[in-house]
Amino acid sequence: MKTTAIIAEYNPFHNGHKFHIEKARELTNADYVIAIMSSSFVQRGDCAVFDKWCRTRAALSCGADMVIELPVVYSTSSAEGFASGAVKIAEESGIADCLAFVAETDDITALKATADILCRQPEEYRNSLKTHLSDGLSFPAARALSLVENGISGCILSQPNNILAVEYMKALQLFSSTIEPVIVHRTTSEFNSEEISGNIASATAVRKALYTKQIALVKSTVPENCFRLYQGCNSVFADDFSSYLNYALRYYSAEELKQISSISEGLENRILKTVGEYDKISDICTALKTKRYTYTRLMRTLFHIILGITKEHENMFSPVDFEPYIRVLGFRQSALPLVKSLTQNASVPVIMNINKDEKKLSDSQKKLLELEKKATNIYFAPNNGKLGLDYTMPLIVEKDM
Repeated sequence: MKTTAIIAEYNPFHNGHKFHIEKARELTNADYVIAIMSSSFVQRGDCAVFDKWCRTRAALSCGADMVIELPVVYSTSSAEGFASGAVKIAEESGIADCLAFVAETDDITALKATADILCRQPEEYRNSLKTHLSDGLSFPAARALSLVENGISGCILSQPNNILAVEYMKALQLFSSTIEPVIVHRTTSEFNSEEISGNIASATAVRKALYTKQIALVKSTVPENCFRLYQGCNSVFADDFSSYLNYALRYYSAEELKQISSISEGLENRILKTVGEYDKISDICTALKTKRYTYTRLMRTLFHIILGITKEHENMFSPVDFEPYIRVLGFRQSALPLVKSLTQNASVPVIMNINKDEKKLSDSQKKLLELEKKATNIYFAPNNGKLGLDYTMPLIVEKDM
C-alpha cells in the first residue's frame, strides 16, 4: 500500500486542487492520497473562507482519501512553521511514502540546494542576511537576496509555491525523513492572481469572486459538487473579525501584546496607535505596512492577537521538540484500510472522535487541542455559530460513488 501526502489549505477547494490530487496520485503511483489541511485559519494570515468540515467534504468528494487537520498554531505560522508542522504530522503518521507539493520550478535539485543552505546556515549566508535585515528589508526579501549572493538562483524564492517547497524540503531534512519529495509543476494561473480566465484560477481569485458574489465566476472554477456544497456553507472574510480585534486591542496592554507571537521591535505600540483611527483589519494592515512588515505578516499578527497565540505557544509547540497529535477530519469509505494503517503505525495519538480520544493525549497535546477548540469557537462567531463544534461535528465518512 503506497500513500502520498499533500499539504494544503483548500481555501477554497477548486479545480486546480483537484488536478493536484490527481497528478500527485499519478506521479507517485499512490493507492491513497491524504491531505494535511489547515483548520479554521490559514498561513497567509486570514480566516478560511469556509469552515474546515465544509472544506473536508470538498476534498474527499474530489479525490482525497483522508483529511488530517493541521492545528491552528502551525496553520497560522510563517512558511517555515507551517511547513515543519505539517511535515512533522506526515512523518508521525507512519504511512506517508511521498510528499507531493506544487512548485513553479521542476528543478528539485535547486530546491534541495536552497534548503541545504538554509539548514546549514553557513557564515557567509548569515553575514549577508544580517546586513540586509539591518538595511530594513523584510525577512523574506533579505533571505532571498542573501541566497542569491550564495549561489542560489533568484527565481527559486521569487515565487510563492517555490518558497513553501523549499520549506518542505528543509523540514524533511530536519526530521531525517524518508518521505520522498515529489514536485507537481504549477503551469497555470499565478498563485496570487485575482483574474479568472478558463476553468482553473488561483484560490485568491476564487475568494475575490465569492466576496463580490460573482457566482458565475465561482461556478466556472470549482468542481460541480463543490459548487453545490459551497451554496450551503456560510462564508467568512478577514474583516468580519474586525470587531473582535478592536475589543482585543482595547483590552490588552502594550506589555501583554508583546507576548503575542510575531510581535517584536515595538510593533505593539504601532498597532495600538491604530485604535480609533481604523475599523477594519484590512485598513489597519494597509496603514501599518512597511518594507519590513509585509501585509501578510501583519495580517498573521493581528489574527494571532484575536486567537491569543503567544510566543510561549510557539515555543511549546515547536515541531522540532514537540509531537502533535493527529486528528482525522474525514475519510472516504473505501479508505478504511488506510484508517487501519494509520491507527496501527502512527507514533502519536490519533483522534477520530474528540469525546473518546482526548484522554489519549499528553498534557501538552491537550493544550494544543484547547487552542484549536478556541480557534473554532472564534471562527464561527461572525455567523453566530454554536460553541463546541469540535465536540459535536461528526467525523466525515464520504461514501464512494
